[in-house]
Amino acid sequence: MKKLFFLIPIFIWADINPFGAGNLNSNNPYGLTPQEKAILQNKKEIVKLKSELDYLNNQISQVKLNLSNYNDIVNQKLAAFSTILNELNSTKNSVAILNSECQQQKEEIKKLKQKINSLENNLSAVKTSLKEISKIQNENFNILKNAIEKISITIQSIQKSNKPLSAKQAFIKAKRYFFSGKLNRAKNLFLLSMEKRYLPATSSYYLGEISYKKGKYKEALAYYKKSIEFYPNKTSFTPILLYHTGISFLQLGNKKAAKLTFEKLINDFPKSKYANFAKKELEKIK
Repeated sequence: MKKLFFLIPIFIWADINPFGAGNLNSNNPYGLTPQEKAILQNKKEIVKLKSELDYLNNQISQVKLNLSNYNDIVNQKLAAFSTILNELNSTKNSVAILNSECQQQKEEIKKLKQKINSLENNLSAVKTSLKEISKIQNENFNILKNAIEKISITIQSIQKSNKPLSAKQAFIKAKRYFFSGKLNRAKNLFLLSMEKRYLPATSSYYLGEISYKKGKYKEALAYYKKSIEFYPNKTSFTPILLYHTGISFLQLGNKKAAKLTFEKLINDFPKSKYANFAKKELEKIK
């Protein structure tokens, strides 16, 4: 036991050097004064703070790197967004153009509907007028039929007493009488040529003109209608026939029928002088 007692102090002496006391740079400083201990503590704190600062700097560098990458991504996204925005604006403009065109088409459709309605109304009015015209013409036709029958009897009696004329001779002679103002003689001969079917449309037209000149407007309308029935196509005398038909309707107080007749004359024969006469008559009709 005594040997051990003497060895221990020797061991402690070898590990602790009294001359190293107060060395703050030592790994295990000892023998420090309170002031030195405070300095050592501060030193440790500084080392610790430095370590933390280095860590934070590393974190900041990483954040900067991430931020740079994020900025690149944001810029890419912004560029993509800008492209999308441009496309959206372009689409908006296209939509606005389409809306404008659609609105125009709606307006055109509205106008077309109005025209259709107007045409339908006009068609209805035309149908009504045609019924009235047909009624008047049927009445006139009956009057004309009776007149023709009477005149036919007269013609037959004349033919019995005189040398009979051919239909062509009767027509030629009737025209001479017509243009010389001998309307009654012309009428009898035109009736003969019409009855024998020699140029019946033309013969009926001249008979209408004779009645028109005498102021027999119902009878004139009946002959004009007969002329068109014989030959519905356009002829050289169709413009004047239509004009006198319109005037006859006016004289009979049928303004609707007159208006329709004048409009047909203007549409079918726009360059005819009778079309100009018809326009003037239309201006008078209220």
